[in-house]
Amino acid sequence: MTPSTPSQCVPHLEVAHKELNAEPAEIKYTDDSKRRYLGILHAGISSVFSKSAILLVNLISVPIVARYLGPIQFGIWATITTSLSLFLALDLGIANTLNNLISEAYALKDKSLASVYSSTAFWMVCIIVSLLGLAGWIAWPYLNWNYIFNVNTLAQNVASRSTAVAYLVFLFAMPASLCAKLLAGYQELRIANIFAAIGNIASLFGMILVVRIHGGLPMLVLASSGALVLANIICLLWLWLHHKPWLMPLPSKVSLAAGRRLLHTGSEFFILQLAAIVVFNSDNLVIAHFVGAAEVTPYNVTWRLVGYASVLQNLTLPAIWPAYTEAFVRGDLDWVRKTFRKIMASTMAVAIFFCTIFLFFGQFLIRHWAGPSAVPSAALIFWMCIWVLISTFMGNDACILLAASETRLQAWSSVIGAIANLGLSLWLVHTMGSIGVILGTIISYIIFLVAPQVWKVAKILNPATGDYLSAKELT
Repeated sequence: MTPSTPSQCVPHLEVAHKELNAEPAEIKYTDDSKRRYLGILHAGISSVFSKSAILLVNLISVPIVARYLGPIQFGIWATITTSLSLFLALDLGIANTLNNLISEAYALKDKSLASVYSSTAFWMVCIIVSLLGLAGWIAWPYLNWNYIFNVNTLAQNVASRSTAVAYLVFLFAMPASLCAKLLAGYQELRIANIFAAIGNIASLFGMILVVRIHGGLPMLVLASSGALVLANIICLLWLWLHHKPWLMPLPSKVSLAAGRRLLHTGSEFFILQLAAIVVFNSDNLVIAHFVGAAEVTPYNVTWRLVGYASVLQNLTLPAIWPAYTEAFVRGDLDWVRKTFRKIMASTMAVAIFFCTIFLFFGQFLIRHWAGPSAVPSAALIFWMCIWVLISTFMGNDACILLAASETRLQAWSSVIGAIANLGLSLWLVHTMGSIGVILGTIISYIIFLVAPQVWKVAKILNPATGDYLSAKELT
């Protein structure tokens, strides 16, 4: 890495903020507001296309795969594939930090700064991938995957090979995922969404092909997860070679100062991501190990269905996050407050609407979608709907914290909540089955995260004295 001082690598954003305040208010707040809303609109429309592709893939693939694999192997496949994206947290929070830093560079119109951040982040992720690959190669012979998934009727090599394929896909996914963060920082998330849609559709054709040729569980894991990673790699190459060549990760652009900032801010993102692994991924593992892999099927299928209640939030928040960051850097706090209120009201309304439908018709929909073996109890649907409403509300708050890089309180609250969640899930699963697992998530989230996160967001959006940005140390 090329040594450099913080001042050489990262401009003092407080000075830049004062310069930006010198612009006429009508230009800053009117033109910037329209541009941000237009970027969010374009990202939202493209996200509809991308999410529709995911919906199409789930609607077609889940019943096909569930019937082809049977409850036990489907439970393993669902556990592996849902774990894949969550383990991207092992990038030490670099990808999410890159999102904010590219947004700052964009707000300052500084291509050189963006180049430094892009190059440094890419090569840091490559180092992490190399270390994880080495660790996996050393540890793999000592792992008993049949015991982990609690299955006795499946050949040992099937579970091991399937998980090994997923691990290799995950290693390639870590650097490939940077394309979406780079495009999001420039408020061009629509491009990433288009590539993601193509990748998801390709995965559908891949899964259908594997089923037709009876390719087995390892090939199915590769087809369902590898296509999206390949699409991201193509997107990244297109971004470097054609769309924004200054983001090409040249070793000469790597900076120690940029690396320190990526790790300093990324450490809090990393803690959040590790907590998310426990909260969102431990459920399937706990159920598979203590209740049986077959019980993962109704739980996972219900989770996928009820998750559509957050459709509007999933469509908009990835685009709103960098827009919030840019607005914070430029001092446009009024725009952030106004947009936050609109997004909160609309996303909660949509979530309540869909949850009402799922409460009355969820079992009917799942029976005709994934088959009788995937039908959950009415109580499981009810508690998952409660969780979706809570997570939708808190997701809007979390977006403000992420965009403002104010994640310390959220990170440590999440750690405590994740530990409590795992403990409650392990305790309740013995007496309540899979319902106890989702209850453990809800109870821990309400106790340890809701109050501190709401308080912190209120403090950011309504600072007691002075301007928010000028009160922060932004170098």
